Amino acid sequence: MAFRNIYIQNDVHLKIKNEQVLIQKNEMEYTIPLEDINCICIESQRTNISTYALKKFVEHDIIVYICDEKHLPTGILIGTNNYSRQLKNIRLQFEVSKPLNKRIWQDIVNVKVRNQSETLRILKKEHYNKLLEMQKGITSGDSRNVEAKAAAFYFRELFGKTFNRKIECIENTCLNYGYAIIRGMIARTLIMYGFEPALGIFHHNQLNNFNLADDFIECFRPVVDLYVLTNCDFGKKYLSSEEKQKIFSVINCLVLIDGKKFNIQGAIEYMVKSYSTSINQKENLIKLPYLIELEEYRYA
Repeated sequence: MAFRNIYIQNDVHLKIKNEQVLIQKNEMEYTIPLEDINCICIESQRTNISTYALKKFVEHDIIVYICDEKHLPTGILIGTNNYSRQLKNIRLQFEVSKPLNKRIWQDIVNVKVRNQSETLRILKKEHYNKLLEMQKGITSGDSRNVEAKAAAFYFRELFGKTFNRKIECIENTCLNYGYAIIRGMIARTLIMYGFEPALGIFHHNQLNNFNLADDFIECFRPVVDLYVLTNCDFGKKYLSSEEKQKIFSVINCLVLIDGKKFNIQGAIEYMVKSYSTSINQKENLIKLPYLIELEEYRYA
């Protein structure tokens, strides 16, 4: 199982040599076996990558995150060619009934709000029980829009009454960085299992190629929130490279899914498998991640 997550902040050359990534900087060289790499985040705007390296990354299902001039993930490289189930699963996606989609979305919102409440509890915020009360009002398809109401309350509890997710501030920059990393991992896994990520359960933006990933990330957002609030310094004006590396490590956090502990990537795969089972059997059998106290997976 791939376990290394590579963060590149300096100007380097990336090549492939003997089935290993060769990282060259000035006179120094480092090598990492391709089979060990889960994802690569390239922050530097002047990193050089060979076309052959990109091909090998795709072949090994390695996610490559590309950052913009603000050093935030703005694009991902994901392979699309190796999945024999793609046509079957896309057909199943089109055939999913509205009632089944509504029940799955209800479960997603339920778990998201529960995880938000748990985040507040772990951070010793007073009114975490308020979210549990709001959770009781979630219906099929979240017809009462509890998700949005809960989110507004939740972020005020986390960051104060004047906080808004749409403003530019260090808190939002940290959160968005973490969300982008998890979103890319979900998109990669959906494609690996032959799904069309543009076909969402609840999200249906025609300009969004990752609606389904944006559905499934909802349960993971509170994990990012808790990790960021525990590990980041909001006293700085800009997000430093050191802070980004910290946030990048959120993918090593453990969550509980179907009564078992998994790291983020393992939980994503388990969740996507359960979605595949659900739409094949036309029954809501979705398994979703529950937030627990922060604990990172330790590779042997």
